[in-house]
Amino acid sequence: MNTQFISIPFQPPLAETMTMLKIDPEMEDEFRDVYEECISVACPKAVFCLVSVYQEQNQTVIGEERFLSRIMQVNMQKVGRAFPYAVSCGRELYELAQSKTDPLERWWVDCFSQYAMRAVDKEMTRVLTETYRLGHTARMNPGSLPDFPITCQRALFRLLGDGAAKIGLELTSTCLMLPYKSVSGIAYETDAIYENCMLCPRENCPTRRAPYDAAMGSATYHLSDADGESRETAQ
Repeated sequence: MNTQFISIPFQPPLAETMTMLKIDPEMEDEFRDVYEECISVACPKAVFCLVSVYQEQNQTVIGEERFLSRIMQVNMQKVGRAFPYAVSCGRELYELAQSKTDPLERWWVDCFSQYAMRAVDKEMTRVLTETYRLGHTARMNPGSLPDFPITCQRALFRLLGDGAAKIGLELTSTCLMLPYKSVSGIAYETDAIYENCMLCPRENCPTRRAPYDAAMGSATYHLSDADGESRETAQ
């Protein structure tokens, strides 16, 4: 298994940070102290690896793990390799947030952590694309849809070996990740346009990447309302 690690310094300018986090300019002096704490420790991290993919009956076999997901089966039916990954704001920012007793300051650190996580995710995408000369890619993320439940985090972490631990990630008994500002998933090369959001009806989602397509679930994936429950039980 070819595992790669990424770690970047993250020190965006104060003005840019305030704009991205939508901080009121009148709060600049108060925010500055928190900002300086953040940039002094910020070290967002990522890990990804290359594994094989093949279909066996109604399961998608990725590396040595089997996934019972109809969406994955359709999306990866012509895929021969995939890239399990995890990105995180890093333990440094997480521990800084945990140390804050003032709710506003803690919220600021959490927002900065999200900003840092997105930065390392962008860098990971660049490295992954250049290393493997990928064209268009798509991602599937455990917990994003009932068909690919959050319990699949366990299999994904196994695919990463000790990679997740090496970037400071841990999985709780309920399959949530610590630090909280972390994302995991499986990336793969495809000509098709796919976003988890296209199958998610949640309204007013701040991280929505594509409009909800009400017909896509039944037309493309032949999903029924009961599919999510059956996959949750099977994983």
